[in-house]
Formats: sequence, structure tokens, C-alpha cells
Amino acid sequence: MSITFEPLTELHFPLLLKWLEAPHVKSWWSRDVKWTPELIWEKYGDYVKGYKRFKLQEQMIEKPMHAYIISMDQKPIGYIQYYSAHDFPHEQGYETSDLPQSCAALDWYIGEPEFTGKGIGSKALEICLKLHVFKHFDHVFVDPDTANTFALRAYEKAGFKTIKKVNNGKITWMLRTC
Repeated sequence: MSITFEPLTELHFPLLLKWLEAPHVKSWWSRDVKWTPELIWEKYGDYVKGYKRFKLQEQMIEKPMHAYIISMDQKPIGYIQYYSAHDFPHEQGYETSDLPQSCAALDWYIGEPEFTGKGIGSKALEICLKLHVFKHFDHVFVDPDTANTFALRAYEKAGFKTIKKVNNGKITWMLRTC
């Protein structure tokens, strides 16, 4: 089994559209969004250039975003991205300033259903952390939905530890140190 990571390109956008609309991904990732090719382009267009652009008050900000397609034996099976945990206002609205200074945040999913539930996700996480994330950061933060037991188990298998629960226990904060 060979797990590799290819930088995201525009050629991957049809895969992202397919995966983001797949029921097993949709239940945890952008649930309220009906993804279209235009929305994929709008969200991920800058990621292929290595940054995320957002508006903060009246100023446009660009911060590094590292986005990859996960492949197993050369077959694209999922998506993973990481960035500084301190660069972006958190979508859930909670404060993350007490996270360690050198800390990445990470989001990912296995898009192809036949590759879920087999330990591939936790293995892909471990490889990505070693090859990419820990070259730039000392810690990695994730915040899965507490009800997403598959994600929690994958993170635990990849060495993440629960540090607290927020939003009335609905979100589990997990951290892994290099």
C-alpha cells in the first residue's frame, strides 16, 4: 500500500465536487452547501496557488494554505489541507488563541467510500504529518464533531489526544505534538 500526496490542482476540482457531495463526506463537511463547479472554483481556486484569501474587516488577507489530494496506489481517494491554526478566524466562532504558537490546523476526508473504515485514513494522516506538517509546525490541531466517531478513532490512531470539548460538547478539540 503506497499513500502519496499530490498538490491540489484545478484538474482535481471534479473529484472535490464528487467527494463533497458524497453522503459519507457531506454528513460532516459543509453540510449546508450544495456544491457546484462554480462553488468549488470559488472556494479552492486560491488553494491551488498556495493560499486562502479572506476579508478581515475592510482588508483582503492572504495566508498560506497547503492542499493535497490523497492517493493510494496512485488512485485519488481523498483530500487533506493544513494551515496555521492562528491565521484564520475559526468558522465555528470559538477562540483558539490558547493553542500552542507553532500549531497547524488540519482538515481532511476520504472521498472514495470503499477506502473508508479500513485504517487508511489514520495511516494517511501519519504520513502527511511526517512528510509535510511537522516540517513547519510543532503541533497539529483538529476539531471534529464529537458525533463523528470514525474521525475521532482515526485521529486517536494517528496519535492525537483530546484536549477539551467545546460548543456544549458537540466539538472535540484534539492535538498532536511532533
